[in-house]
Amino acid sequence: MSMRSRNEMEIGTRGRENLGACRERLWYGVGANGACVGAAQANSGGDSDMHNQTEKGPADVTGDAAAFYGRLLALLDDGQRVALCTILRLAGSGPRRAGAKLLVRDGGGSVGTVGGGVLEVKATAWAQEALRNGRPLCRPFALDLQQASDEGMTCGGEVEVLVEPFDGRMPAVRKFFAQVIALLARGERGWLATAITRDGEDIVTEHSLVVGGDAVATLPESGRGLPEDLLRVPVPMTPALLERGSVRYFVDPLAPPITVYVFGGGHIGMHLVPLCHLVGFRTFVVDDRADFVSRDRFPQADELVAVPTFEQCLERLPIGERSYIVIVTRGHGGDQAILRQALRGRPGYIGMIGSNRKRGLIFNQLIADGFTQEDLARVACPIGLPIGAETPEEIAVSIAAQLVSTRAARRGKG
Repeated sequence: MSMRSRNEMEIGTRGRENLGACRERLWYGVGANGACVGAAQANSGGDSDMHNQTEKGPADVTGDAAAFYGRLLALLDDGQRVALCTILRLAGSGPRRAGAKLLVRDGGGSVGTVGGGVLEVKATAWAQEALRNGRPLCRPFALDLQQASDEGMTCGGEVEVLVEPFDGRMPAVRKFFAQVIALLARGERGWLATAITRDGEDIVTEHSLVVGGDAVATLPESGRGLPEDLLRVPVPMTPALLERGSVRYFVDPLAPPITVYVFGGGHIGMHLVPLCHLVGFRTFVVDDRADFVSRDRFPQADELVAVPTFEQCLERLPIGERSYIVIVTRGHGGDQAILRQALRGRPGYIGMIGSNRKRGLIFNQLIADGFTQEDLARVACPIGLPIGAETPEEIAVSIAAQLVSTRAARRGKG
């Protein structure tokens, strides 16, 4: 085994240990430059029954690949057999697009979804067939509008579903998906390429994990490799089915989940974090009141951060283009302090709560401080989709919907 492979396996093990861990962090003594003089951090949570966990809240791989593949690997590490159903293509109208995934366990239970309804029933039956035979299969599924109505679906169109059985008792299978998890745990981007060929009546698949133009892992390790032109393409933004002669390649991007930073641990934040968790975002909750960022208030948050002041607090956070900023502090001063810092960076989304009057007051002050109209155009204010929301619960729904819309638009689906 190469040094690179050993490192990836070690990181993969650590990634599995860290995935899903909830951390609470308190910051103390933040100096004038934002430096953290002292910190205390504690792990929270305990062991959970993976068999039960896989039945709860299906993770959507388009939202949180780490959660989906983390569950897959946990089942494999437990020695279970699972079938992975993947939509390869969609023609016409359908409930889910290419890349949607469903895990079906040999003993029953599932994770994820390919769209529900009769399609999910079909996919589950195909998964059980693949588990019985030990061979992958590829099946089309088509409904015209009348059939869709008769079957209780709202979509016509045609999808093609790839179904692959994986056995957790095979070390090579666990090793491959451990390297997928290692990539995501490091916060890197890459993609999976699944080569699909026919061998008589049978389907044969081979998986490659591509990082930086190199196939760093394959399953099975046939040595055949990928075409050079596929290795040279940039990381794809959306799943796609490509053809190279008699071989079809399904390319599926891998990226860490988008992190939503909720500045403000009040009522809106309390209702927003569970929604973000449900739809596959990671969440940080930041407040200058330590008792407002407790695990009791935010059991589903990935990180809880208490700061002595909102001034310069973003300097201590890993905010980048896959970060969404939600500003819902308890007052104008906190909102303006966070917005000023957010505009100096390049987060993927900035939203601030407030009326049009508040927006005007804060924006005018920022213009006077040297920010431009182009800078301010990056801010969604009032935050959330215009659904007539009034209560904290309704406002949280409108914000979560806007976050999902932003994410979908950047996947080319808006």
